[in-house]
Amino acid sequence: MSKGKAIVKYGGRTGIVYSRTAPDYSFIYETSTVKNPEWNLGDKVELPDGRVFRYGLSTTAMITTLACKFTDLGTVPYTAFTTAAALDATEITCPAATHVLQAKDQLRGGYVTIFTGGVTEFRGIVGNDATAADVAFKIYLDGPLKVAVTTSSAIEVYGNPYRFLAQNNTQTLGVVGAPAVAVSAAAMYFWVQTNGPIFLNPQSTMTASKEAVGACFRADGSLEALATALAVTIPTHDIAQVAGYRMAGSYTGNGPLFMLQG
Repeated sequence: MSKGKAIVKYGGRTGIVYSRTAPDYSFIYETSTVKNPEWNLGDKVELPDGRVFRYGLSTTAMITTLACKFTDLGTVPYTAFTTAAALDATEITCPAATHVLQAKDQLRGGYVTIFTGGVTEFRGIVGNDATAADVAFKIYLDGPLKVAVTTSSAIEVYGNPYRFLAQNNTQTLGVVGAPAVAVSAAAMYFWVQTNGPIFLNPQSTMTASKEAVGACFRADGSLEALATALAVTIPTHDIAQVAGYRMAGSYTGNGPLFMLQG
């Protein structure tokens, strides 16, 4: 893998050449122990019907009717810098800390949080130098620093979250979506659907009622009615569907300006 940023491709967009009869989305329904050279972890494909897929790597076997979860707990914990970096630098030296070995650019698509004297900077990782476990190594950022790093600064490092996807019955981190195709084992590259129409295993609470319009994930990746998950009673004129959130204002103020989430 080489340094770089994640890419997004839109299937069916004007100018993209496909079959005369139908677009070819067969690559979405493939798994492999070898990374497809056309894609990097976290790359995104969006189809015309609203389905969105991200390229991921499994840490367990998976089935298509249950959602899978993020499992990364971080690569480098909060650690003080030992090497300074100037204002506008796009590369930093991560100090020696407890971490596993990293291949060249393995952290591409991950993130760093940099704490510098009351100012916190958050950047994406576009690449890294290969490193043995627990030693200092260089990280390349997706944008320049706006505050210089000193030995009074500190760092936390996270790997690409799509490198650590699993199905399990222990919900500790967020759900990402459902595998597009069954995954037979750990260390398999595959596509995970994060948005758009899909079938997932429902719990018995997903009845034909307004209380069951909205849903939450259970720890196993199945769907639970929102009202059941929150242990609430839905008033007569309300529907258990999450519509979005207020961006500004309120009923008693200006607006509200509302962000609608489909």
